Amino acid sequence: MSDHSIVYKMEVTASQHADSNAVSSASTSRFARRPMLAFGVLIAVNAMWAFQFSGARIATRELGAVLVTLLPMAIATLLVMPFAKLNWDLFRVENRVILFDVLLLGTLGIVPAQLGLVLGVERTLASNASVLALTVPVLTALSASVFLHERFTKLRLLSFAIAIVGVCLISANDIHNARLFRLEYMGGNLLVLASCAGSAFNNSFSRRALSRFSPAQVLVWTFIVADLELLALFLVTDRGGWRQLAHLGPSVWWSLVLVSIFSLGLSMLLYFSVIQAVEVMRAALSVYLLPVFGVVFSAFLLKEKLTANLLAGGLLIFVSCFLVTVYEEKQRHRRTEIHGCI
Repeated sequence: MSDHSIVYKMEVTASQHADSNAVSSASTSRFARRPMLAFGVLIAVNAMWAFQFSGARIATRELGAVLVTLLPMAIATLLVMPFAKLNWDLFRVENRVILFDVLLLGTLGIVPAQLGLVLGVERTLASNASVLALTVPVLTALSASVFLHERFTKLRLLSFAIAIVGVCLISANDIHNARLFRLEYMGGNLLVLASCAGSAFNNSFSRRALSRFSPAQVLVWTFIVADLELLALFLVTDRGGWRQLAHLGPSVWWSLVLVSIFSLGLSMLLYFSVIQAVEVMRAALSVYLLPVFGVVFSAFLLKEKLTANLLAGGLLIFVSCFLVTVYEEKQRHRRTEIHGCI
């Protein structure tokens, strides 16, 4: 290979990497300048995440847990891949730490988060799973504190307290009916808790990889790791499950596709874009919107009634999210402007 071709190849690679970083920095500055936009996007993200529970429940009637986890993730990988502009930069020597982070995100984040939830809800009460899911924001905040050195400010602690009161109002029945320490549900509870821990790890630790790569690139690479691991697990545990695909009804396929597009693809791209500009600890609080949207979807799809507890609890959660995503950011900008004038 001539020197000219080597130089040209290096320039093309550098240009692709620069384009990716330019897109990432543009979205970062957009959310940093407009905290209300970040707040609105986090609301939309949690609405899309909430749909995953309904979609997975429909699919598990026809398919095994591993296949229900693998199929939407593989579809999401293929859908996002054209936007990722993948190259081999991740495998360069200077990026070996990020490569290790991606392997950890796929193995300790995505796989337990997705598979643990599907397996867990089959083995425990729905009320147990709902109560355990309330640990995700706290675990995410703790993970951000450990891995990203983010701080618990007084405003954040107050916001978490307000959100927890709100979510207790919404989930009062689940909390009352939960049987967390019954021996027969212990295995399912532990799987759901592992799912919560995996979600928290992925929601926070991914910010390290996002410092070097775009949201689409991080999402696709981590999904590829998870896809390969889930495929290996499927081949070991349920190789004959492929035959079930030929007999799936349209409703199951639609649920899998919608989960792929919204709950795994678009929602994660938006979330990653937000946490490039907003600290993970602040974004984590928005996860308490999940039970709000879960009940709203039930009311809309199953004609269940919206109670006063839901409305009051939802309002408290919205207030807490507003405090850390909008009010705190505006206060930070005000302090920066004051210090800049001095």
